[in-house]
This record gives sequence, C-alpha cells and structure tokens, in this order.
Amino acid sequence: MTRVFLHGVPDTVRVWDRLVPLLAPSNAVLLSMPGFGCARDADFDASKEAYLDWLIAALEAIPGPRDVVAHDWGSILMMRVLSARPDLVRSWVGGGAPFTPDYTWHPTARLWQTPGAGEKAMERLSAALAGDMLMRAGLSEADAQATAGRIDAEMKACILALYRSGRDVFRDWGPDLAKASAPGLVLWGARDIYAPPDYGQRIGDVTSARAVTLDCGHWWQVEQPDAAAGAILSFWRGLAR
Repeated sequence: MTRVFLHGVPDTVRVWDRLVPLLAPSNAVLLSMPGFGCARDADFDASKEAYLDWLIAALEAIPGPRDVVAHDWGSILMMRVLSARPDLVRSWVGGGAPFTPDYTWHPTARLWQTPGAGEKAMERLSAALAGDMLMRAGLSEADAQATAGRIDAEMKACILALYRSGRDVFRDWGPDLAKASAPGLVLWGARDIYAPPDYGQRIGDVTSARAVTLDCGHWWQVEQPDAAAGAILSFWRGLAR
C-alpha cells in the first residue's frame, strides 16, 4: 500500500516533516496542493472543485491501495473523495476541519470570503502578522515563523479563491459523508481555535471512525507528532486484522 499525506491551509508539504519520519513509511507520497509552495497551471482556478479534481487525478496516479492522512482543507477534500470516489481510498486519517452542514466558518475565513476585504487583509498579511496568527492557533514561535515565511502571493491568491468557492462547502458536501465506507481515524486538537473537538467526534459518528483528541491546538502533526504517530500506527495495525 501507499501512504498519502495531504496538507491544508496555509501549509505546504513541510507540515509533515515531524510526523512522517515517526511513521517510517518507505512508501510515503506527500502531495502539494497547487499554489501552496509549488506552481499551479495558468488555467487552475483554485476553487474547491478544481482542488477536488486535482486530488482525484493525483490519487489515480498513485499505486494502491492508498492510506490517506490529511489535515485542514486537505481533510475536507479527502472526505469528499470518500463519497465521490470511494475506490481510491483504502483507509483515511483526517481532522482539523469540520464536515457537518451546520458549521459556520471561523472569522478569518469569513473575512477572506468577502470581496475587497479579503484582498485588503491579504495585503496586510505580513510574515510577522501571519506568525502571530499562527501562534494563537497553537504553533510555537519558531514553527509559526517558518510557516508564515512560506506564505507568498500565489498562496494568498489561492486561499482567497478556495475559501470563496467553499463558502457553502459543508452544506454542499457534508451530507454525502454518510456514504463513506472506508475505515477511518479522526484526530483533533483539544484547543483548536477554528473548531472544537466535538466536530471531530461528529465526523467519527457519521463514518463509524474512532475520534481521538490530542493535547494541542490546530496542528496535531506539528504540535503532537509522537501522539499523532502513535494513534495512526495503532489504526494502521488494526487494518491488518
């Protein structure tokens, strides 16, 4: 099997630097969302539909069976694949993003979704300001600065397009999560400022997946890599039974 890792916003594949070595997979594939630390094609509009199509194509090109580990927007996209293309995922680990129709986007997301105001917010989003925001969400100063330093103009444009296309993503895609049949594990930070861990439990209830709450903020793979790795390895071992 292949272990596939998919990051979220505003991250790059570097968000997995601590977790992947603990899982020791020689068959790991780290996917980079177009525009997030990598180039995107000129005709790629960075909508949720475009990212979903990209993810489906990327998974199709990866030898199966595929165990997917995803976080934040990566988790949203991965959970959509569970209902749209269940043949592409043998098992999944997700978290850091709700997937229920009644979720209301957090204030920063709503700002990005507002034409004009979102652009102004991105203009003001210096590395220092981004670092402060990331620290409030749970990252250490060093991790926040490293992440903030990778937020460039291309990523900012993609974030605006993605969040605006995803204004109603939970209402549009959430009900279909009940169709998911692949075994799963939900990981959530106890102090996630974007959504409390009961949203992770609700994903678990819909999909019959185990939901684990870790002692951290939003980024469990960065803040609690050992605990996250332990939960994931235990889950993977159970797949073989």
